[in-house]
Amino acid sequence: MSDGLRDIVELFSNDGEQLVGFEGDAGQADAEAISHRSWKPYCIVREWMLIEIEVTDEYRESLAADGLQPCVLYASNVLAHSANKRQVGGWVRSTFQRSLTDGYVFETRNTLYILTGPGQRKKASLETVMAIVNLY
Repeated sequence: MSDGLRDIVELFSNDGEQLVGFEGDAGQADAEAISHRSWKPYCIVREWMLIEIEVTDEYRESLAADGLQPCVLYASNVLAHSANKRQVGGWVRSTFQRSLTDGYVFETRNTLYILTGPGQRKKASLETVMAIVNLY
């Protein structure tokens, strides 16, 4: 097994910090997304993890200057997407985090995500996170 594949297997199989997402049903999650009054499309997900990406201090400062943090969302179960960009039951890997509010509203530059049910926080290299797409 290659090092890259081994890193992905470890990311998905090792336990991370347990987190709790939005606990309402799908209709309530939809209402929660709409209540944020954002111009951005929203995506409601389940079976998710927040992945803190290991970056250099220089890269972290560069992201911060753009209002971003070195963290992405991976979810293996899309429940809904307001612009139908993602298929129900599909997966998503976001771009960098702009904010995380209420512990379950994850925002990127272009999308608002409602994290439902339990999730995890983990750490990984940028190469490992970028390689996730090659699995599907």
